[in-house]
Amino acid sequence: MVNTIRGDTKVLGVIGNPIEHSFSPQIHNTICKCLKLPYTYVPFHVMEENLQDAIKGLCALSVQGFNVTIPHKNSIMQYLNGVSEEARLIGAVNTVKNVAGKLYGYNTDGNGFIRSLKKYNVDVKGKNILILGAGGAARAVAVKMAIEQAKCITILNRTVDKAKEICEVINTHIVDIANSDVFSSENVSRYGQRVDIIVHTTPIGMYPNIEANPVEQLAFLKEDIVVCDLIYNPPKTVLLKETEKSGCLSINGWGMLIYQAVNAFEIWTGEKVSNDVIYQLYKLL
Repeated sequence: MVNTIRGDTKVLGVIGNPIEHSFSPQIHNTICKCLKLPYTYVPFHVMEENLQDAIKGLCALSVQGFNVTIPHKNSIMQYLNGVSEEARLIGAVNTVKNVAGKLYGYNTDGNGFIRSLKKYNVDVKGKNILILGAGGAARAVAVKMAIEQAKCITILNRTVDKAKEICEVINTHIVDIANSDVFSSENVSRYGQRVDIIVHTTPIGMYPNIEANPVEQLAFLKEDIVVCDLIYNPPKTVLLKETEKSGCLSINGWGMLIYQAVNAFEIWTGEKVSNDVIYQLYKLL
């Protein structure tokens, strides 16, 4: 879905490797069409060794803004003129805005996650959070939740040193509320009994391995716990199916993907994306 290309059409895009799987073109071109704006959004396949040249090319061609996905979210930071404080704490950029030839980086993942929760009237302020996994998504979510005044954040990961790194960033630069431990069934049950929100951030259960469940024992669940799985393919993972049986509010990752894109679009264009447009984006899944 691409708007009619005219002489005044502005270009947006996404860089990554691989890039064929990206949902971003569908999301952003739907926004462009709904808002009737002269933008088009295209994917750019950029190899790691060509990153610097690609950035120079995008800037020279006056591309107004672009998203950044794997594997460039960290390495791109060295080529930018400025980076937001939140992106610096997360250690990754997923959105770049071109301002008169100067490039500025942002990270909209955490904001996207928080906005996806608010759709369900879930507020993280004062809440106890359990995060499963310690990759890039976990770091973005954890940092943003700390900024949004979560009460306590516990991060479990099989390689606990990665979880400790995220906790150190939060405790040193934001507020001293984060702790870490090993990702095991026993620890999920132990910590899970005392939390308000559980966020699963690993690929376990994602297509094509849709029968996998990252948490084997869920007897500890209470119906007032919110369970989030950042996976959106399949729309309902085994984890979410099982947590729903306990009466928990279960939220997949589609909303986070939508709202991080919406935030990026608003950064690039200054245009507000309405709830009516966001409703159309939810129908894309």
